Amino acid sequence: MEEYSRPATLEDLKTLLRSLNHHHVDYFLIGGYALAAHGYQRATTDIDIVVPASAIAGQRVKEALLILPDQAAKEIEPAWFEEGENIRIADAFVVDVLLNANGQTYEMLRPYAQTITFEGIPVSTINLEGLLLTKQTLREKDLPDRIIIERALEVMRTSRHTTESG
Repeated sequence: MEEYSRPATLEDLKTLLRSLNHHHVDYFLIGGYALAAHGYQRATTDIDIVVPASAIAGQRVKEALLILPDQAAKEIEPAWFEEGENIRIADAFVVDVLLNANGQTYEMLRPYAQTITFEGIPVSTINLEGLLLTKQTLREKDLPDRIIIERALEVMRTSRHTTESG
């Protein structure tokens, strides 16, 4: 019998975030759950994080992911992280460990970094401008996210302009 990963839940996200923080992982939460953390809801089935492309980062990520129930992270070799290829961990739910998101590396996204609190948990993520950079693809599923982010940024710009001139 084949087993499949189920969609990640909010509780899964919180458990993973706590583990990433506990293991001092350098990460940025991106994707659907990052949008949710910024207050924009959309359905998502996996958790996406961008991490540095180094063996040290790989070891920390591996240790943090061992909290997952099926222990799929045991198969991770930290040296893989130096190769720069994205890694999909299909455990009870899917965690996409990205070394680049649409060509954007952890280091390239660092200027957009911000820590926000999500349900009492500190979350390393990137601001909306950074998230928009990760969505500049031809994938159909990225189009709605781009539209939401672009509209949110326009509202922020308009609001800032109104405040500054008022």
